[in-house]
Amino acid sequence: MPNYDLVIIGAGIAGMTAAIGAAKEGIKRILIIERENYVGGIINQFIHNEFGKKLIGELVTGPEYVDFVERQINELGIQIVLDTTVLDVTKDNVITYVNSEEGVKDITAISIIFAMGAKERYSGNVVIPTNGLTGIFTVGEAHRIINLEGYLPGRKTIIIAKDKWGFIVARRLIIEAGSIEGIVIEKTFKEMADAEIVSIIDGFDIPIIQNSRVIEIEGNNRIEKVKIMNLTNEVIEEKECDSLLLSVGFFPETSIIKKLDIKMNNEIAGPKVVDFETSIDGLFACGNIIYGENAFHMKETDGIECGIKAAQYIKKVTN
Repeated sequence: MPNYDLVIIGAGIAGMTAAIGAAKEGIKRILIIERENYVGGIINQFIHNEFGKKLIGELVTGPEYVDFVERQINELGIQIVLDTTVLDVTKDNVITYVNSEEGVKDITAISIIFAMGAKERYSGNVVIPTNGLTGIFTVGEAHRIINLEGYLPGRKTIIIAKDKWGFIVARRLIIEAGSIEGIVIEKTFKEMADAEIVSIIDGFDIPIIQNSRVIEIEGNNRIEKVKIMNLTNEVIEEKECDSLLLSVGFFPETSIIKKLDIKMNNEIAGPKVVDFETSIDGLFACGNIIYGENAFHMKETDGIECGIKAAQYIKKVTN
């Protein structure tokens, strides 16, 4: 008999809610594996009220949402192992993981859900050379530094934004007494801004540098200045700053599933799914691993339905 009915790789919101969905369908032996030493993933970084409407019935901050979901996990008796890295997954549903307490261990499951999320990665959309200067971060790194580590990436910041997350971190920096020297966008603000972005920066005096691109950075050890070119008239202006935040690509974490020959969604660079099931029976995926950058434009990316689908599969093969 397999060690578990269901193993979920990744304890972000998608993986945790997938476990809840499966448990509420009667699945008992569930294990969630997480490589970090905390649950909730990227949502921990966001302290604006935008999460949990579907599950809680109201919008709360990211940390509040994580806390609510974690309490549900504990109430349902779902097992989580932290600080644990999955080394391999086979087509026979053997999962090999390693941690400091158990060493290398093999377990088996009737079904597996991949919920490893996605990570920021340079993808060619930022073409300026960084020259090894300090003070240059991705937008995601800046969110983590401010909200989890408790310090500012800089006092005078330029942000290259391509979506709402650049504006959210700008607002957060101002709240923490930082200064935004400009948010640089390649479109006009009217073309880019939806009601959500307008709401995010409402009441904050944030300079928007439209139709523009950062073309050069200057500094000795730390960034001190950027050159910004207007894409319409090619006029170049200089802005002093001590930090630069870059909006980069957001790509699914797929390293452990590549040798499984799962069919991939080339547009997202994650696994192709139908009703959350991959091209291999019993292997499911949910969350940012199947959404990629589309997750930035979605209100809810929980895994409840994926957990239900996995539960239905488990019941089918065990009855």
